[in-house]
Amino acid sequence: MDYQSPIPSKVTGVILWSRNLECSVDMYNKLLQLSPEQQERFGHLHIFHLPSGLDIMIDSNGMDTVPVPDKASPLFFMPATEIDKAASFVQELGFEIIYGGIHRNDAVSFFNMRDPDFNVITVCQNHR
Repeated sequence: MDYQSPIPSKVTGVILWSRNLECSVDMYNKLLQLSPEQQERFGHLHIFHLPSGLDIMIDSNGMDTVPVPDKASPLFFMPATEIDKAASFVQELGFEIIYGGIHRNDAVSFFNMRDPDFNVITVCQNHR
């Protein structure tokens, strides 16, 4: 059987759920350091337009009654140039490093961080 997908093979954005939009926007604004021109707000939805072309959308619509999960897998990863400085930086912003802290091997060092709504992101430094 030959299938033709109506969905192009690309990802243009990721959605992070938030129970407190203003708090989330503040945290991610400090993390991403984008100008106001690289952001948009549509009521309960705030969009960060990354230079790579990917959008990070923070959506608070109907989230006030959804419980925060105990665990979650990473939604995406972001590169770091210095993993230890990256870990300190995200903790200062209010993100929590989870799942065992910084993991190191010859090829990469990485950690998983979560925001207060348990959106998990992996931060990774490539050593090669």
